[in-house]
Amino acid sequence: MRYTLRLSLLCSLVCACSNPSPQTDAPGASAPHAEAANSWPIATPKVSDASIAYLKEQGWWPLKIGYFADVPGFSAHWAVMRADQMLERRGLEVEYQTFNSGPPILEAFVAGQTQVTHYGDFPFWSTVDKGVPAVAFAVTGVNNEVALVVPNNSVYHSLDDLRAADHELVIGTTLGSYAEFYLRSIPGLKYHIAGMGMRDAQVIPQGVDAVAIWDPHLSFALEKGLGRKLDNVYPWYFPTAYEFARGEIAEHAPDVMQALADATEEALLAVRADPDRAANVYCEDPRAKAWSPADVRTQIDRYLTLYKPTYKYLNADFWAAEDARVVAAQFDAGRLTHQRSAEELKTNFAPQYLADTYARLGWAVPAKPVFLPSDWAGTAGQPPYPTYLHAGGAPQAFPEPGDLVVK
Repeated sequence: MRYTLRLSLLCSLVCACSNPSPQTDAPGASAPHAEAANSWPIATPKVSDASIAYLKEQGWWPLKIGYFADVPGFSAHWAVMRADQMLERRGLEVEYQTFNSGPPILEAFVAGQTQVTHYGDFPFWSTVDKGVPAVAFAVTGVNNEVALVVPNNSVYHSLDDLRAADHELVIGTTLGSYAEFYLRSIPGLKYHIAGMGMRDAQVIPQGVDAVAIWDPHLSFALEKGLGRKLDNVYPWYFPTAYEFARGEIAEHAPDVMQALADATEEALLAVRADPDRAANVYCEDPRAKAWSPADVRTQIDRYLTLYKPTYKYLNADFWAAEDARVVAAQFDAGRLTHQRSAEELKTNFAPQYLADTYARLGWAVPAKPVFLPSDWAGTAGQPPYPTYLHAGGAPQAFPEPGDLVVK
């Protein structure tokens, strides 16, 4: 028996996160990084002339991509994809735009200003409900920590204390985000939301009993001693975000979707191979200047290199079951016009592209999300959830038995 597709090279690449290569000077976007560009162990086919013609007919040439410059645990690989021209090498002309908050990145996609983007499941389904065709081809980030943080002088010292409060709590967070859904998932918590962005919430402003904030803002607040963490999201909800494109691209130019899937995995491997360089590249964006390369490296370690690289695979049954809760909550709150079942939600998932990527890499498609232990006894959509691997745990080894395709 033999493992396929130069897996000795691939193993050295994907395991590099535990022994990163020396830091190099980060080049500009016009000059692909030789080490990252040469590390992709399979062919890099170019998209067809017919698909390019279709994009041009739609006014989508260059293809416009939006990603977060303020959530490196979601986005560091996008910055590397951009710097190393991974989509350009596949025959696409691309323009990238970065965003610092959820509403603008959502509005850009809904308005047609971007055709490829990523954001959380909560706003993703709102986009679909608006009639905007969106097809998710990968998980962009998963289990990004969200936590309840109280002021240092707060009388509350546990989640039970918050539940026992003699008044309706005021909790600051971003409306329409997965932090809001985290709050909705906690049983017995009486509160109303003071809507605010993460940069305001992370300083734990006066007038709130607590804030619900996500990383890197959570790490910032705790490192600066601005508040105390009482609870986090992990027992209640699997916070995730998707990488997705216009549905018309999946219908009329599927090789463009395949190029996106290949590039997102190639970019992740490049981050794993040289996380210091990835942090530097991410911080070159003026919108990311709030974070130092050290801050970004911490987020890369907590999220992008924590799991096996197959964490990006979109296990449709699992995520549809979890997101059915999200959709039901939005519908009950009057924010969605249609209720949709888990089976209906799966029509907006396209895991086949990454499955094809993995087949060419010689990787097995994970039967369930890689962060779940083999004996996990929970059921997606039915919290509280038993323990699973999340930020703060030991990085997963890759490859392990069963991770590679054997011939």
